[in-house]
Amino acid sequence: MRLHRVLPRALVVLQVLLLTACQPPLEVTLASGNERLPGPVFLVDEPSQDGGPPRYDVIRVLSADGTQVWHVRALSFGGTRGRRVVYGEVPEGFETVQPPQPLESGRLYSIGVSGEASGALRFIVGQDGDVRPEK
Repeated sequence: MRLHRVLPRALVVLQVLLLTACQPPLEVTLASGNERLPGPVFLVDEPSQDGGPPRYDVIRVLSADGTQVWHVRALSFGGTRGRRVVYGEVPEGFETVQPPQPLESGRLYSIGVSGEASGALRFIVGQDGDVRPEK
C-alpha cells in the first residue's frame, strides 16, 4: 500500500470538507408559485442570521450544461444583502459581470448566491414560460 501517497490526498479532502461544512447555508427559493419569464423573482434567506439579512456577494445563473447566463457581484464585499433577487435586474450595490441572457422555455437552470454564506436553487422554465423548482 502506498500510504505516503494516499495520506496527503486524504488530508486535503478532509480539509476541504471541514471548510465547506463551516460555511452557513443560504436558502434560495422562488418568491411565489406564479413566477414567469422574463424576470422570475427569487428570495434569499440565511437562517443562521435569525431574521437578519443574508450575506452574499455574488449571484450567478447557469444553464444545465454549465453555461453562465447571468453574473453580478457586489461593489463592496462582506456585507449583508437584500432578500429579493429578480432575474436580469442588477441589485442595488452590485455590478454586472455578465449581462443576462434570455431564459429559454423547456430548460433547466440553477441560481447560486455566495459570499460569507452560499446557497443555490435548480429551476425549470416550462414551455409556457412558468418557472418552478426542479423536483
